[in-house]
Amino acid sequence: MSAAEPAPIALVIGDSQANAGNAVPTSKSWVSQGLARAGYVPRIEGYGGTGFLKGRPKDGHPSYLESLKNGVYDLPARNVGLVVMQGGGNDLKYPDGKIKAAALQTVEILKSKYPNARFAVVSPLNQGGDPASRRIEVAQVLARVAEAEDAPFIDATGWVAESNLTRHLYPDGLHLTPEGHDRLAPVFAKALADAGLAAVVPAVRSS
Repeated sequence: MSAAEPAPIALVIGDSQANAGNAVPTSKSWVSQGLARAGYVPRIEGYGGTGFLKGRPKDGHPSYLESLKNGVYDLPARNVGLVVMQGGGNDLKYPDGKIKAAALQTVEILKSKYPNARFAVVSPLNQGGDPASRRIEVAQVLARVAEAEDAPFIDATGWVAESNLTRHLYPDGLHLTPEGHDRLAPVFAKALADAGLAAVVPAVRSS
């Protein structure tokens, strides 16, 4: 990417982790910050409480799949370099097969709209750190979706525990405080770089 070229957009279809909330602006979510660090202009579409199947229709926020089918999201027309499917934590009550089918359809719709973009699937966080959590099972389903779609899979289930961020969760035990988002952002940026998805090469500081 030359200096004259605009930074590519990273379109995110996600939930409250990407959209933030709880007095945290979307631009300060760990998803937005991580993508910005990786050289993208983040474009977050999606809302808290939604997933590949789970929606909040009374609030005008259908599931990822239904939102795409019905034109609910305001999708950019051009300059999309990366499409990120983030979440799944709100789909825990659905069976694996239905989650997989909805996620596959979600990816296929987006691939048809952005055939030249790169794609990534990011698992839900496992805030409690329980290795038997249903969130781990959903992550495994999404890993299979990513494999089927030849897209990198970023497993975020261990990040809260590994980065010692439990103390940076709100009392609901699910959502990060502003400091938690700030601390998780570089973890996401590194994961993007490790997956070969960074739009820019991180600067190396001289000693």
